[in-house]
Amino acid sequence: MIRIAILSASALFAVVIAPATATAQEYPSRPIRIVVGYSPGAGIDFTARLFADWMKKAFGQSVIVENRPGASGNIAAEYVSHAEPDGYTLIYAVGSDLEWTKFLTKQRTVEPLTELTPIATVISAVNCVAVNASRPFATFKELVEYTKQNPGKLTYGTAGTQSYYYLMGQALKQQGVDMLPVPYTGNAPVATALLAGETDAALTALGAVSPYVKSGNVRVLAVMEPKRFSRMPDIPAISEILPDFHAPRAWFGLFGPPGLPQPIVQKLSAEIGAALRSPEIDEKIQNLDFNIFPTDANDVRPLIVDSTETFRRLIETMNIQPAD
Repeated sequence: MIRIAILSASALFAVVIAPATATAQEYPSRPIRIVVGYSPGAGIDFTARLFADWMKKAFGQSVIVENRPGASGNIAAEYVSHAEPDGYTLIYAVGSDLEWTKFLTKQRTVEPLTELTPIATVISAVNCVAVNASRPFATFKELVEYTKQNPGKLTYGTAGTQSYYYLMGQALKQQGVDMLPVPYTGNAPVATALLAGETDAALTALGAVSPYVKSGNVRVLAVMEPKRFSRMPDIPAISEILPDFHAPRAWFGLFGPPGLPQPIVQKLSAEIGAALRSPEIDEKIQNLDFNIFPTDANDVRPLIVDSTETFRRLIETMNIQPAD
């Protein structure tokens, strides 16, 4: 009887683990959809398509990027949080936005650790303060001095009132750089508005405005980095002019719906890691003005916990209130 019980238990255990094992071995067997919560043309969209192409070659399946912009990425996150946990609907998200937006809105936001499954971090954005070249600001110091003397007179484009850039705008305001935010649905519309002169300045990803910098239509005044960005060594870091300004890292990552089986998580994470080690991908990422920021599946959760606490302390210290 004991032997029968043991055999029965073993058989039951095999039945329980068999689907997950089979799923990992067979995955993917049909097209994968990667949802992006921002408009086409933004840096997050470009890099999503870059990794989609890599995964297509690696897996031998179509990988489709679908844009669902709005609410600083939360519309897309909400959509994926209700998807089937089979690995065929994923989200390539601004992970840092998922960490802290709940502190700046009264609306419901998606919790990245319970309503999504973290798979891997991928890259971090190099962000900047840019102005239309027709504006009379040659340096960031000149912009700072002007806004202190003329609070609220200048406008700046931002990717939504719950975006990382809105938070950085409020952080600058705490130090006297008082400009009015104008929300858009992503960095690409922000860059277009800046180019058209709809806004005086923009807090945005460097990659979104760098083509216009090369054409002479936009001027980058400072980067939100701990030190100068190696590809633009003549542009100062904000902290050189405002020593108390420290911008937390803004990173992009891949997530799945809650309950995504760990074998699929590990398979996807490993493939992202392989892509980031590729010289071809590394060069393309640098050309887009981003930094490689690899974290595998086992380390993403602790990173999110630590980063969320960092954002919480920052927001409380600056006494920034919800925008809605």
